[in-house]
Amino acid sequence: MSKLNAKLIQHAASKNVEYRLSDGNGLFLRIRPTGAKSWLYCFRLTGSRKLQQMTIGALNDVSLKEARSMLSVLRKQVSEGIDPRQARAAIKVQNAQAITMQVLFDKWIEHIKIAAQITPKWIKQHEDRWRLHLKNTLGAILAKNIHRAHLAQALDAMVRRGTREETRKALTTLNMMLDYGLARHYIDENPARILKPKDFSATAGRPRDRVLSLQELNLLWQVLDQGTIIQNGLAVQNTMSIMSSTAIKILILTGARRGEVAGMRWDELDLNSGIWILPWERTKNRRAHTVYLSDLAISLLKKIKQISGESQFVFDTGRQSQDCHIHEDSLTSTIAKLRGTKGTKKVAPLADLKPFTVHDLRRSAATGWGEYLKTAPHVIEKMLNHQPLNKLVATYQHAVYAQEQKEAWLKWGSFIEQYVSDISHVNPLLSA
Repeated sequence: MSKLNAKLIQHAASKNVEYRLSDGNGLFLRIRPTGAKSWLYCFRLTGSRKLQQMTIGALNDVSLKEARSMLSVLRKQVSEGIDPRQARAAIKVQNAQAITMQVLFDKWIEHIKIAAQITPKWIKQHEDRWRLHLKNTLGAILAKNIHRAHLAQALDAMVRRGTREETRKALTTLNMMLDYGLARHYIDENPARILKPKDFSATAGRPRDRVLSLQELNLLWQVLDQGTIIQNGLAVQNTMSIMSSTAIKILILTGARRGEVAGMRWDELDLNSGIWILPWERTKNRRAHTVYLSDLAISLLKKIKQISGESQFVFDTGRQSQDCHIHEDSLTSTIAKLRGTKGTKKVAPLADLKPFTVHDLRRSAATGWGEYLKTAPHVIEKMLNHQPLNKLVATYQHAVYAQEQKEAWLKWGSFIEQYVSDISHVNPLLSA
């Protein structure tokens, strides 16, 4: 029968020495000379005659009823051969490692920045996605308590806002950060792995297959020429940025990605040798890439050098900032304006063309290499700096086909010069 009650506990006065009042089953109320009162549990571990003790908590924090409830748990641990002090220490360690989803996201972002396995562009997209769509709903939840219901709530809210493509990408962001947390024991499982884009009507759309014909490329080139006229190395007609128009032409001639061209640096170029060496930091797959420049590409870049040669960037904007080159999105905006889908009330010169994007120029170049130049598919993949999908091939096949790539790029430059950029005569391929 319990010996303690609220009245007895309240009137237990301090003495010159510490003393204890028993409640039975190893539970004691300890009263110190200072008057401080706390709960103790005294026990013997299996196979030991030595009396052990542990503090359960201060009376101000733990009531008699709570102490008795905790005692039943502690006694059960002892009966199972568990030292309750070690069990409590393990829980403290686990709680010390308990972090919120916001902290987990910050740790993951820091990790991928140090690892440098993805480009700063993709890192920023993860950061923006978290900030805009996930942080408010998930940020304050302890990562160890995260459940798929929490994730579904955040993703459903994104779908209701009409951001289905971003919803699919947000699920990727969550999977990556939770996998990181799982590997570091912040969480015991990754609930995002159970969720699929189709659960949120966010399945990836059909891959784009838009390829511009030679006639369409010809029209685009002429529009770019009409937008910027060069005299004595200066753009005298500023209906379109000379930087943007030339960058788009370089996209057509190289098949490079828009970000790679927009951020092109003079120290990456050797115009005398006709070589553009992209450093690994600026490529999507983090692999350095060599592009061989045709005579037409070199000619365009030399004209730009008269304007931006003093800058570190080829396509300099004139702004005094760390990244003063044109933004890749400005190339997208230029195409949109030419098509009449953004920012103009005038009749757009390419309004009648079937819709296309900047990335479609890369696909058009790759298609042209195969269709008109008969370049082998494996060489085209190297020119695009694609990683082989077959892991076995990626592991054992390291041939770069440099000579084949160079020949293809040089032939493509001549081909573009003859059938796309030249308007002095009607080309038979264009009228076909």
